[in-house]
Amino acid sequence: MQVPFLIERARKGAKGTIMAAAVVALIALGWFGLAGNVSSAQQPPSGLEGTARLSGTVSSPRPFSAARVLIRNREKRMLYMVYTNAGRYRAVALFPGKYEVTVRASGLVSATRELTLRAGDAPTLDLTLQPANDTTVETGIGSDESFAVTARESEVYDKLFPPGPGRDVLERTCINCHGANRIAGMPARADVWAQRIDRMMGRHLWDADSSNYAYGALTFRDASRGISRADRQQLIDYLAANLGPDRKPRRVRMEEVMPLDEAQLGKAMYIEYYLPEDPPGEGVNAPEFKSVGGMYGGRRVGQDVRFDDQGNVWLAERGFPHRLVKLDPRTGEMTDYVLPDPKNGIHEVLTDPTGMIWLPEHQGVQPSNVKRLLGFNPQTGKWERQIPMDPNNVVRNPIKWMQSLAMDSKGNIYVGWIMGGALSKWERATNRVSVFPIPMHNAIPYGVVADSNDNIWVALWNLGGVAKFDTITNQWTIFTPPTYPGHVRRPNVDANNNIWFGIYAAGKRPGKLAKLDQTTGRITEYTIPMQNAEPYDVSPDPFGNIWAADAGQDAALWRFDPRTRTFTFYPKPQRAADTPKIQVTREGAVWYSPRGSRDAPGIGVLYPDMDKIVTLGAYYRNGAPGYPFRHRLAESR
Repeated sequence: MQVPFLIERARKGAKGTIMAAAVVALIALGWFGLAGNVSSAQQPPSGLEGTARLSGTVSSPRPFSAARVLIRNREKRMLYMVYTNAGRYRAVALFPGKYEVTVRASGLVSATRELTLRAGDAPTLDLTLQPANDTTVETGIGSDESFAVTARESEVYDKLFPPGPGRDVLERTCINCHGANRIAGMPARADVWAQRIDRMMGRHLWDADSSNYAYGALTFRDASRGISRADRQQLIDYLAANLGPDRKPRRVRMEEVMPLDEAQLGKAMYIEYYLPEDPPGEGVNAPEFKSVGGMYGGRRVGQDVRFDDQGNVWLAERGFPHRLVKLDPRTGEMTDYVLPDPKNGIHEVLTDPTGMIWLPEHQGVQPSNVKRLLGFNPQTGKWERQIPMDPNNVVRNPIKWMQSLAMDSKGNIYVGWIMGGALSKWERATNRVSVFPIPMHNAIPYGVVADSNDNIWVALWNLGGVAKFDTITNQWTIFTPPTYPGHVRRPNVDANNNIWFGIYAAGKRPGKLAKLDQTTGRITEYTIPMQNAEPYDVSPDPFGNIWAADAGQDAALWRFDPRTRTFTFYPKPQRAADTPKIQVTREGAVWYSPRGSRDAPGIGVLYPDMDKIVTLGAYYRNGAPGYPFRHRLAESR
């Protein structure tokens, strides 16, 4: 498989600078080294020996800003991406090898140039943009993992969804969770819309068990979304009138372009390491897995990443067969470990200060199977623990599965039953499992994290809030943000024990970043200055900033500085491939997996300032499991 060129969404009115063809003389020549003339100031830091650099200018017949320079090493199946600043670009830490270099901007593309880099090289390569012959919109999985946003045509929000009582119901029920693009991309007859709504309302649950955590999420008694029988009929009539079978699938046209700071982007660099292809008859091509359907059948799919204390990155892979993947980012080498039951589901991974890697089993294609907490020992290469996490059947659903997990200071592991509405605890000292149901209707825990006091926090997907589980008293406390109802996925904790989480945009209501101050119980919200923001996961960096993975407008990472209350956006290389979870290193690099990628699944990293790269290894500030405070289990080693 060839890693595809990534086609940029065309935007009108892009601002930029026309670069002269000649290279501008610079005082700081170390920034743009000439080929064959590498000064001592240009040499990589101590952790980057054996790599190369590349720099140059980009010229264009019309203005552009923050063009994307794509630098592909096909031998190693890697992509480096940097942005231009005032028509110049630079990249560092390039592995030796053969490269293909292309630059893209809004409606502009350059010819592909080839070059070979050796260790210590620092050549210049100037590129010229020309009008692109195609305006293909990049497609891929959007923020909702069960739906591919493939609609080519777009329309402004008010024309797609005319104002009125029907839209009010739609925004607080469907759009609140799924986003506008999924609704606009699936026009249908009134009876089909009625079936879809009735599924969400759980019409048949009296006679059959729910087979999905969303099935029955919307009911007449759902306090968070507030739908009545009259609302149901109004919703069906509205959707049939505005999104009937005579309408084409469409998406929301972005009227507010993502704000980009070219000076900040010019410092940044992305690297993506792509998963190896399976040979014929093996892996996804094996007969027992090739026939698996659904969103994750027949392809490799990265999900969540974590670091170990040796600088490796571990990936939970949801494709069939399910695998745990180890990446050594200093070499690009990857190693696969197939799960004990490669069809039982996988979602999240956690690294242990003792060296163990933990994964809770998710849905898979065996949703009624017993779900276990799996423990992998990298030293032996074996799955040494397979712990059933509801041995006494406290969660009475016949179909149930887990998702996110966290570890307290004693090394106990807590796992949320996203399908089951509970939290399980595996106690390390006794090997005992306890299950604690969440005391609310249809609880859907989506994201689990521990704070410095050993409280466990979960996002309530069904509520749009967060809940605290006190591990001493085993009591729950639920917190509802000012923006309500809302859609919340994954919370996190900062060094001051504040809880942070994102709230999705809903129609014209903007997305929010929320902070819960545990000392006061007050929740403060910050409006994300981007249309259709969908902050999937948030994570603090060592410098007091909050990072998020967002799939609302383009798949981007963004940074929020609480001191200045400013946001900085970094669109990812694969701009339609959403990212479920991010992890931040002690140097501030942000790691992720482009889950939504159909053609280039892998593991990626954003270095916000390439000049501060001291190693390609990935290390937590306080070691595994990656919390912003020192873990007691690590201190005891």
